[in-house]
Order: sequence, then structure tokens, then C-alpha cells
Amino acid sequence: MAEPDAAKGVPKLNTKLTRGLAHHKLTDHYAILGIPITASGDLVRRKFLQIAKMLHPDIFGRTPAERELGTQYLAKMINPAYQLLSNDRNRAEYLASLRLFAKLQRQKNLVPEVVSPRAQQLQRIPHEFNYHKFIDQAAADQYQSLDGILPATEELSELNLIFLLTQNDLSTINSRAGASATREQDSVGQTTVTQTAGTPAPAKAKADDDATIIQSPATRLLQLAQLYVNKKQWGDALKELRNAEKLEPDHATVHGLLGVVYMNQNNNAMAKASFQKAQRLNPKEPNALKHLKQVEAALAAPPPKKGGGLFGFGKK
Repeated sequence: MAEPDAAKGVPKLNTKLTRGLAHHKLTDHYAILGIPITASGDLVRRKFLQIAKMLHPDIFGRTPAERELGTQYLAKMINPAYQLLSNDRNRAEYLASLRLFAKLQRQKNLVPEVVSPRAQQLQRIPHEFNYHKFIDQAAADQYQSLDGILPATEELSELNLIFLLTQNDLSTINSRAGASATREQDSVGQTTVTQTAGTPAPAKAKADDDATIIQSPATRLLQLAQLYVNKKQWGDALKELRNAEKLEPDHATVHGLLGVVYMNQNNNAMAKASFQKAQRLNPKEPNALKHLKQVEAALAAPPPKKGGGLFGFGKK
């Protein structure tokens, strides 16, 4: 765990991990915080505060060397993980990179070697319930002792690796756009989540008192784009939606929201194309149903003489 630094009389921290995602030269920030990769921002914050309290240098009964070691863990591992995962955009981009890595690994048909009995069991029986149960078990003692931090983190990373590589086989994982929740717009920029008739509700699992949702690869980017739409930050929303489209080209909700963004940028030709594709993928896609005819009418009408967005949209 740590090697004594004779010159300073303080332990020298070794945070090198070799198992799980670390074996593939990836930093597993979720494993460091002891949370599943489906964790919400609220869970990230709660777990960080819990760990920070456990490693606080004023913990009674620890030697000066142990207090210094705990401080180093906070500075070198826990704080960087929290800084990344507590930011919605950074967390979404990080998760997207992990899913892309897993997709490439699956294409190679490589079977990862894992040491932990729980990771081996998850590998044999890939199920969402098992994943969350094993994460909770491995994280329970992760920061109870300084000696147990790295071994527990490596086990958690093995579980995350198996989850990422087998999520297509998990019995409660939803398939592509057809199983994704659709969004019905009350007005441009504000939406409520609804379920399309015949569409199964997203699977849920309980983890650390949080109801987490197993999502498709594009869902977190879609959620981030919706936040930008709500703030009328059309350029930022467009960037996230294009990234989501790369992950899931046939996601009807992505194309529907793309149409909304293009419409608000006065790019009616692209808005029409996006709405049409959304309807081909899902004839009941709410944004396409609501706005396609408006955009078609705008394209057929003479251009306005003065500036100011179509239907009152287009201006920040």
C-alpha cells in the first residue's frame, strides 16, 4: 500500500491499480468512490462526503503516518474522482468513453481475466441485480481500513469491467431506442418524461438508497442535451446530441430533439430532416408529431422580412 519515506518519516503512497479497467490503462473513478457506473450525481456527492469523513486526518486513534496516508488518498484518488463525476457533462462524457471502450472490446471477442470471486460469478451470470449487489458488498469495507482501499477498489473495477462488457446480455437492460423513454414537450425547451404505449419501462435497481436506471449509451448525453435545451443553449445542445447520434444512430428521441434544436437555430431544412427520421424510427415520437408540420409550413412560406426566429424561437 505505502512505502516509508525515511527522509520525511511519512509513508509514500502507491496508488497503482492493475486489475479491472486499470489493466486496460483506464482510470476507474466509479470504483474509487465505490459506486456503480449507473450512479446519479446525488449519489456521487453523498459517497464522496462519506469517504472524506472516514479519511479525515482528525479521526481518533490513527497515527500521524496513517493520518498523512489518508490525506494522500483524498488528494490523489478521491478528490480527482469526485471532481470528474460530480460534473454532469464530464460524467456523461466519461461514461460514453467507457461504453465506447467496451464496444471495441466486444468486437474483439476478448474474455477478460478477473480475480475476484464476485467478478467471476458476475461473468458467469451477468445480471443487473447481481452487479449492484456485488458493488454494495465490495464497497462496504472499502474505506474501513487503509490497507483495504486498493484491493477493494480493484475488485470494484473488475465488477465494472464485467458490467460494461456484458451489459448487452443483462436480462433487464433495455434495447436501443425502442425501449427508451420518450419525451413529450409541453413547450419548446421544457419536457416531461412519458412512456410510449407498448414500451417497457426502464429497468431499475436499488443502490445505496438510490433508484438507478440502466440506460442506453446515448441516454446520458441526451439528458445533458436536454439541460442545454432548457437553458436555450442551442449550440451546446447540438454538440451533445451529435455525440449521442454517433453512439446510437437509430435513437428516435435523439433525432426528435435534434429537430427542436435546429428549429430554434432557424435551420428548418435540417429540422425537417431530423423530425422525419425520428418519425420513421418511432411514428409516435412527440417532438416530431408536434413540430414537423410547423417546420414544413415555414419552409413553404416566403421568408420573413425582418429578423427574429420562427414562431418566436431562435433568439437567446
